[in-house]
Amino acid sequence: MMHAEIWAWTALAALVTITPGPDTLLVAGHAIGRGVRAGLAAGAGIVAGFFWYAALALFGFMALLAASPIVFMIVKIAGALYLAWIGAQMLFGAFRPSTEEEKPAPLGAPFRQGFLSNALNPKVALFYLAALPHFIGTGSEAPLRAALLIGIHYAMSAVWLGAVALVAAGAGRAARTSALYRWINGAIGAALVGIGARLAFERR
Repeated sequence: MMHAEIWAWTALAALVTITPGPDTLLVAGHAIGRGVRAGLAAGAGIVAGFFWYAALALFGFMALLAASPIVFMIVKIAGALYLAWIGAQMLFGAFRPSTEEEKPAPLGAPFRQGFLSNALNPKVALFYLAALPHFIGTGSEAPLRAALLIGIHYAMSAVWLGAVALVAAGAGRAARTSALYRWINGAIGAALVGIGARLAFERR
């Protein structure tokens, strides 16, 4: 594989990774509200969602997702409803009275939400199906090239989401004693509801 192709893919994957979306908002919301460990757990769940799609590719489900409008619509609506549900929880939570001391939240919930929000987003599959073939070519080495490029994207996503969790957790600690904390949580929740609605109604 030419080095130029690796760098081109890296630039494309970096742009996709840092573009604000539900992944970034979900990690930031958990980190602000529950601390850095919850944010990192949500990020780990999101990366696990990438591996889920890699596993589905081995069984041909990603090709079915791209070829079948019905299957695509089912997955898309499920993902949209789940994002909206998470956002609504955060939005309503912003109006609840806060307690001075909150018990540490279990990390299973942020991980599960991160995983499901990514696993139920069919645009992840379409991105790989549309972009990856242009970089891996054909031949016996194509699977290894695909594994390398997908690994680059996963690694960048893990680093980026980890950085988001650290920054958001710091902002959450600074704002937790003020009304700004609720505004931030509510804004993230409203944004997730909006993203869910857009995902549900936009065309493929």
